[in-house]
Formats: sequence, C-alpha cells, structure tokens
Amino acid sequence: MNKTHRILGGFAALLAALAVVPAALAAYPNSVKVAVEVWNDEAQDLHMTYASWRPKGSGVSDYLIHAYQTGKGFNVTLNDPRNDEGTLRYATTSGKKCEFKFAHKATFKWFGISPAPEKSATAKSIGTVPAECAALVTKGTNSMESYTVRFSMK
Repeated sequence: MNKTHRILGGFAALLAALAVVPAALAAYPNSVKVAVEVWNDEAQDLHMTYASWRPKGSGVSDYLIHAYQTGKGFNVTLNDPRNDEGTLRYATTSGKKCEFKFAHKATFKWFGISPAPEKSATAKSIGTVPAECAALVTKGTNSMESYTVRFSMK
C-alpha cells in the first residue's frame, strides 16, 4: 500500500510539473527586441558590411558610423523568442574588420523552470589588419522580451 501511495504521489507531482510547462511556454512573446550599441573607438569611419537581419542585397549605409561619432544605436527584432541570433560586421578602409554576434537561447530545467532565454554577445577580428573587437550584454539578462548588447571596435 505504501508503495502504491508513493507511485501515485510521484505521478501527481509529475502531472503538476507538466501543467506548469504549457503556462511557461504560453508566456513567451512573439519576438525579442535587441537594442544594439556600436561604439567607435577608432578615428575612422566604420562601415557596416553585413547585417543578418537585412534582406540580401539591401543597403546597410544607414548604419555608417562617422569618425567624429562616438557610436550608434539601433534596434533589431528577432522573430524566434526561444532561440535566435543576429550577426553584423563593421570594417574600416584600412582593412580592420570585426564580426559581432548576439543571441538568446532558452534553457529549461525540470524543477525551477526558468523560461527567460540566456543571452550572449561575441566579437572577433576577421580583417586583414588586426582589430580590437569587444562585446557585452549590458541589460535585460532576465527579460523574455528585450535585451541590450554593446559592441566596440578599434
């Protein structure tokens, strides 16, 4: 009898845990807004050469950062709130080029469900001339709807 109660109790606990999962999933937004900051630590114009969220063949001249500007900010909407990423590249006329990536990925734990996706930002030099590239998630680490990333290039 005691074994039967344990089995039934375990089954009830499992059903209760499974009932929480759809509620957590339903709370997800339809998209995630990413505020992107690009800091110009170089005394040269920074030209965007690629943006993954832009349609192929569309211009990226709106993202130009002039040498006299300290930086530029813009918003990107990612359509998969559970797992998505964006990539952008900036270059100088002297051959320096940085590739920046930002991403979020949902991770679930059975007990203690935490539906807010983990956020990350990375940067690497990919040009013919080495560049100093940096990346950081600055805001929204616990948010399901938005976060802010900061990139810098020198």
